[in-house]
Amino acid sequence: MVKMAQTGQVVEEKKGSFVRWASSAGKEETSKASKPSEDEEEALREYVEKFGEVRDGTHFGYNRVAFPWFTPQKPHPEKATDEALYAALEFKDKPTQKLQVRKQKLWDVDSDGEEIPLCGQCFLPVGEFSYYSKQGKDSCVHAECMAQIVIQEAQEEEEERACKEDMKKLKSRKEYDIGWKMNSVPKSAAIAEKLGCKPVPQALCCLVYDEASSRVRIAATQEPAAAVNLEYLLLALKVRKHACREPLFSLDPVDPKNLETTPQKKRYEPAWIAGTSVGDVMFQADYFLKELALGEYTMPVLGMLSVFDWSELEASDRQWAGREWFVVKKAEVHLAQDNTLIPHVKMGVEAREQVMTKKGLEDAPVTGPNHPLKKFAEAFTRNFDVIAERKSVVFHLRELAKASVLAKFLVDSKARVDDSWYSLADEIVAATKPEAFPEIPQLWNMRGNTCIQLKGGRLMNLATGGKSSLQAIYGGVEFGLDRFELAQRHALQTQQMQAGPQGMQIGGSGRPMFMPQRFQLGQRETPQGVDLNLDKFGLSKVDRFRGLPACSLSLDSKEAQITLGKAFLKNLQEGMAGMKAEDVELLKRLFNQTLADRMEEGDAFTPPDPNMQYVSKIRALLSEEKGTRERRKSRFFDKNFLPGDAGPEFPRSWTSRFRVEREGQKQMIAAGKYGLVEVQVDDSFQQTLLDEILPAAAPEFNGTTEDGMVFRIYRIGSLEVRTTQELGEAEKLGVVYSSREPSWQQSSGKKAKELPEDELLVKAKLYVEAQGQELCTSSYRYYIVIETGSANCIVTERLSTGLTTWAVNPEDMEDRNSLARLLFTVNCKAGVSVSDLKSIQAQPEGASPADSKNYTQVVFQRLCGRGLRGKWGGYLRLARRSAGSKNTDSRIPKGVQGL
Repeated sequence: MVKMAQTGQVVEEKKGSFVRWASSAGKEETSKASKPSEDEEEALREYVEKFGEVRDGTHFGYNRVAFPWFTPQKPHPEKATDEALYAALEFKDKPTQKLQVRKQKLWDVDSDGEEIPLCGQCFLPVGEFSYYSKQGKDSCVHAECMAQIVIQEAQEEEEERACKEDMKKLKSRKEYDIGWKMNSVPKSAAIAEKLGCKPVPQALCCLVYDEASSRVRIAATQEPAAAVNLEYLLLALKVRKHACREPLFSLDPVDPKNLETTPQKKRYEPAWIAGTSVGDVMFQADYFLKELALGEYTMPVLGMLSVFDWSELEASDRQWAGREWFVVKKAEVHLAQDNTLIPHVKMGVEAREQVMTKKGLEDAPVTGPNHPLKKFAEAFTRNFDVIAERKSVVFHLRELAKASVLAKFLVDSKARVDDSWYSLADEIVAATKPEAFPEIPQLWNMRGNTCIQLKGGRLMNLATGGKSSLQAIYGGVEFGLDRFELAQRHALQTQQMQAGPQGMQIGGSGRPMFMPQRFQLGQRETPQGVDLNLDKFGLSKVDRFRGLPACSLSLDSKEAQITLGKAFLKNLQEGMAGMKAEDVELLKRLFNQTLADRMEEGDAFTPPDPNMQYVSKIRALLSEEKGTRERRKSRFFDKNFLPGDAGPEFPRSWTSRFRVEREGQKQMIAAGKYGLVEVQVDDSFQQTLLDEILPAAAPEFNGTTEDGMVFRIYRIGSLEVRTTQELGEAEKLGVVYSSREPSWQQSSGKKAKELPEDELLVKAKLYVEAQGQELCTSSYRYYIVIETGSANCIVTERLSTGLTTWAVNPEDMEDRNSLARLLFTVNCKAGVSVSDLKSIQAQPEGASPADSKNYTQVVFQRLCGRGLRGKWGGYLRLARRSAGSKNTDSRIPKGVQGL
């Protein structure tokens, strides 16, 4: 995340939640609110009793939930040794102890009296090839360490750039009033009072339909499904009466020929909705969807990826264009037993790839199922109801769609609506202030990427082997409710779009260091933005659900003066007395504090629809989230979990875009992770770890997922402890590993064959690694890798125990080599064979660290005909960037130039 401390808090606040900075006033009001009254508590008890019941006459043959197909099989761990446990217990008495690091001297006298230079980064011996470090020409570093220096500086530069960009965006949001505010939601009570409702209802409002007289009246309700926002309803009625359509909104570039710098212009249809509550929710919802698609915010659903993330995973240079918008997939009006009108909408997001034609951008005949836009749209649609319950701006967009459905029903059914409703809508529009910011800056996002390649112990030429880029996505994911296919349009549209809103195009960037992919806006004919076009729905008749009980309340009833939201939020924190444990767990998961912002609505909060059909859908989606959570824990507890390359199970931010490739393959194991063995510890030691040892230790890895769950890795002596901590719960021990001395794992199958005695040896590589897999120690371990003429590999070394190892084509050779440092590479003398190597191995064994080096020296000299004395630290090189390279100097450490 952002490195700068003073700005990190603001940026993190923005990244974590869409409305945190914009709704601080609402949070203060909520904290000062009084406790729920007895009547409100009673209303909540009634809500709890009907939660999850079948109340609309629907019969379920089976309550579908997501199945936990993932059931990993864990091997039986071995028992931890007493030595490892005692070492961990000693750690708790020294909470401030630090890793003993060798003094930063840049040379050392080896065990056989030879002076050898040491790497200024890892303090291991340096072989025949090295690079000057930033400490001066008297110091040197391995190529592997130089690559890490390059990566580290690239990351720091990217963090600094991202911090500046985030602050710029935050300033722009505040300056142009971008961001959903809870207090901007219109209150139905104020509208009801102006329409003459007495007493004024404080509860939710609904409409009751008299079929005999075709009249409608306003009533109170405690049913979330029947509730309607009266101001949304009046404005939607005015739009339908005068424009014969639903409200429309789009963001278009002012200058389509200059897409990178041109601002975006807000356009409303009809124009007078600009500045109204309807115009505001459409604009804020549109902008939120764009920012979410571009990866500006934490996803509101576990495992959900942005368009940006899908584009990175696709890793394709293909240019494409597309558009994305909200749709209403289903619209109905139900009628309860007491003739309460219940609007029902099913919403989603659709996407289309576009192609350039003579007429401009048009929809492609087929949009592939693996297209980034398609994948994001499908995920959003699948989880739409969960997102609407969690994100206030999406919830109120759905409320606007419900109000528009009722408005269309009232017009199509020729219901008799009092003229005061239209008069009040005119007053609301007349009192609306002009749009303060009709134009806003272009939306953008960027991510830096750097890849450094190592080959033969050397950094590749940064002009060819060092791939450094800045991936940029520019605005325009837009949505509009324009795909209502249930009935033919019959109302004459009196206002037409003069020019279609703009789509989203990805094409090559002319800027240096930009990936070939970025998002642009391009011309198209199809209207997008927010277009609540309901004319294709036949809403002149209602669907009767006689099984649904009465929903309306008399205005003079006690229940009509009760706000259910306050009691719901208060009791949600305390456990919802009287509700089933599984339902309480469902609501807590749904309104997770890091995923949801709707709790900040306070008294205006509307609880979820308690009907079984809706609750079952939410339960199934949250069950899928639970499966994602379990897969993440299983992956995290696996010893092959690699920080920086966590995998697709975790948020994309856990996968670093700055990496080192060795011989064309990225490093798949981290330093200190080689040789881990899972161990079993008893309950008492587990409790000691959690209560006394871990609180005093600093985790070497500390990652947080979208739902606030924290994953930590601790290094306690030779033990590696991995834990998890869910939001609001205590830390739990997951698995304990013990570090072991590295050993070669012999390959199985054909690669493990016995080599012929006369098979020739062609190349040898000498490696060094830190004893015990801890860098910055004074004990070294040497081994040598020999390649044969038949493409086999032999690895041999002498252990500290005095034993000599011999392995043919070991399975873990690449992993171990990636953690060691390459010292020397030579071609073997002509005629040297496997039998010659075995004769050396048969020599008397020693058991000192010097014997490890002496053994490899003997093997090395026998293979190539020369010794190592005087060769250490030779051939120092400056990392100089080639002429004509397009890579920027910002990707190379200051004071160090590319080879």
